[in-house]
Amino acid sequence: MAATGTIALNANSLTVTGSGTKFTTEAQVGGALVTYIGNVPYTFVIDSIASDTALNLTTIYQGSNVTRQSFSLLDRGAYTGVNAELGARTALAIRKANYDKMNWQQLLTVDGDVTVKIDDYSQYTGPSWLSLYNSLSGINDSLAKKANSADVSDALSKKANTSDLGKLAAKSSISYSELNTELQRNSFATRGKSTSGAGVWTFANKPYGFSQYGINIQVNNRSDSSDAAGPTIWQHYLSLGTDGVVAHVRNVNGVYGADKLYGTMNTSTNSSGALVPASPIVRIVNNKNNTRQDLLGTQNDEYTWESDFGLTNDESEGCKISKIETGKYLVTGATSLARDLWQVMDCGNGQGRIIALAEAVESESGIEVRCYKQKYTLTDEGDLTVERGDLIDIPDNTWIDVRLEMPDDSIWNKKQVQPTQVNSTP
Repeated sequence: MAATGTIALNANSLTVTGSGTKFTTEAQVGGALVTYIGNVPYTFVIDSIASDTALNLTTIYQGSNVTRQSFSLLDRGAYTGVNAELGARTALAIRKANYDKMNWQQLLTVDGDVTVKIDDYSQYTGPSWLSLYNSLSGINDSLAKKANSADVSDALSKKANTSDLGKLAAKSSISYSELNTELQRNSFATRGKSTSGAGVWTFANKPYGFSQYGINIQVNNRSDSSDAAGPTIWQHYLSLGTDGVVAHVRNVNGVYGADKLYGTMNTSTNSSGALVPASPIVRIVNNKNNTRQDLLGTQNDEYTWESDFGLTNDESEGCKISKIETGKYLVTGATSLARDLWQVMDCGNGQGRIIALAEAVESESGIEVRCYKQKYTLTDEGDLTVERGDLIDIPDNTWIDVRLEMPDDSIWNKKQVQPTQVNSTP
């Protein structure tokens, strides 16, 4: 529940100081205190309550000093329930991941029928991909050795057990509709298909909640051309968005699921070496003498120099980066700081340690980015706190990442218009 008053937190401290708070009546030892700092949620367990305006946590707060923070309190029962639900969901996620790994290993390595297990403990048996490959492996040899249509037809019928494909091979000419029907019926890729059955087709309607435009690849275990899902039907889709987003979508036994896959297109490594969500990011430095080997990204192609003071990625292309004075830099060309997840990252040494503090503020001239020296203070209680000190230039062994919102007419957004559709009918 929302609590009365506001709180202040000091870096590396167990103590929470309240202003206008009622800790003795609203908080509970063993309960939880929840607050959001820079859009990042922090949850702490309460160890002891000293007064209405002072309490101690079970673990230290690891972050910069903050004041006037709104917060919420959870009693012991609610907090225990939250942890139990989190544990149950974590166990379910791990079980799904383990089943997925075992199922894929079987499909790719076992020669014969395999049993696929689902996270609801149901299981289904069918041929592995390796067994399907081996059952068709003789076709190429037969085609290489036999030249006349009768032998080709016989090889296809015997090796693939698909008499209709064999009949097509024996014909002197095959229409597109004949071939398309048979390929679709046997779960192969088919150009121009616009329904949900096996095949390859383009989309422009954000079908899975990720990309607006792209190409979809689907395989399933049906032996006919039906698009229906349901019990004993396994449908897998690979969605390749024009925006670089890749998603795995599945409908197995009528149960739907979709997962966004993460890579260099939608994540970035910050100056501390941590993997963070990407999208439009500008990377600010003090000059081109920066000594970090990973400045351009893990593949050395994620960021491009825009000026002597910064780099852009594909989605932030068009932004301009300049230096105002010592410790102050200006970014123009964006509409605002990012509205979700994170906005600015402190300067790290690439090994998880912060070496300078960063701040980003929206102004009339653009987004002003500032770099501060870390100021350490030893309190009367013997606690060491970290806060912003003097403005300093960004050190040569680090950088500041700033995440942005870009205008609709940015270079990247203009590329995301609906692509021209290629007519697939011959």
